[in-house]
Amino acid sequence: MGKNNDSILLYGRFFGTRFLFTGDLEEEGEIKLLQRYPQLQVDVLKLGHHGSKGSSSEAFLDQLKPKIALVSVGLNNRYKHPHEETLQRLTSRGISIYRTDQDGAIRLKGWNQWQLETVHEK
Repeated sequence: MGKNNDSILLYGRFFGTRFLFTGDLEEEGEIKLLQRYPQLQVDVLKLGHHGSKGSSSEAFLDQLKPKIALVSVGLNNRYKHPHEETLQRLTSRGISIYRTDQDGAIRLKGWNQWQLETVHEK
């Protein structure tokens, strides 16, 4: 069975906006990614490992400089993700945070310009 740092990462640039989706990546994997791509920066970052304490390190956030952080996490999950320290790292850098446990589904739409929407179940 694979480990969290074996996650598939997805990077893309669409209409001038750079996205990085990090699966369950944790700090060890973040370090390797930054070593391999030292100039990598993104606009939208899907946090690794549901925003756990061991993901989205200070060095990772400082290198990537995301404007928006997406956290895929279940409501009242037993692991208490996302971790408060991770949220503080984002907040202290002025990164906007969207969480599926609080905001519902998160959708980015657009063509020449992106619009972020949240969708709650009825």
